[in-house]
Amino acid sequence: MENPVTWTDEWQVYLVAAQLVVLLIAAAVAGWQVWEARTLRLQQNRPFVVIDFEVEAGNLIYLEVVNLGTSLARNVRFAIDPPLQSTTSVRLDQMKMLNEGISTLAPGKRIRTFFDVFHARGDSLPTTHSVEVAYTDEDGHRSYEETLDLDLELYRYLSTVTRRTIHDVHKQLEEIQKILKGWSANLGRGMVAMSAAEEKERENRVLEEMEMRSRERESDEPKSEGLEAQDDPEPG
Repeated sequence: MENPVTWTDEWQVYLVAAQLVVLLIAAAVAGWQVWEARTLRLQQNRPFVVIDFEVEAGNLIYLEVVNLGTSLARNVRFAIDPPLQSTTSVRLDQMKMLNEGISTLAPGKRIRTFFDVFHARGDSLPTTHSVEVAYTDEDGHRSYEETLDLDLELYRYLSTVTRRTIHDVHKQLEEIQKILKGWSANLGRGMVAMSAAEEKERENRVLEEMEMRSRERESDEPKSEGLEAQDDPEPG
C-alpha cells in the first residue's frame, strides 16, 4: 500500500524549489558583478588618446595629442574633417603624426606643436573639425575608435591672466648676472664694483690724506707770521 502524500511533503518540495531559485539568483548576481568588475578593470587599464587645441595668451593656438589612459597605445591614426589649415608657415601636410599616425604613445605622453594665431585666421578658415581617432591597446587585442570634436570657437574671447613662475625669476636673475658682468668688465674705466672692505679702505685713505693736509697747513702758519713781523719797519 502506497503512503499518501502529506502536506509536509509538499512544503518540503516547495522549500527546496525556493532554495534552488535563490541559489540561481545569487549565482546570476555574482556573475553580473564579476562581469562588471572585469569591464571596469578593462576600462581603467586602457589607453585613451585625444587630440585637441590649446590656447595660450588668448592668441597662440597649439595642437596637442595626449594619451590620458593608463596603458600604451599603438597604431594611433587620425582622420580630420575638414582638414586643418593654418595661416602660418606650419607644414601640417608634412607632420608625420597627422599623416602616418603614431606607432606607440606611452601613457601620459604629450606631443605638442604650434598651430596658428587667432588674429590672423579671420572668418575664412573653418573653426570646427570632426576627428576620428583609431588605435589599439598594448597587446593589439582590443581596438578603439572615438569621434572627437575640435572647436576653436570655445577659446575665442576668453580672458587670460599672466602668472609669474620660477622661469620668470630665472630670467630676471640672468639679466642681473649680465649687468654684474658688465660692471666687472668696466673696472678702472668707468663704474667700479667695490666690496664693503674696499669701500672702507678707500674712506680711510681719504681721511688720512685730509688729516695730513690739515697738519701741513698748521705747520706752515707760524713761519708765515714770523716773516711778516721781520718785514715791518722799526718805528722812527
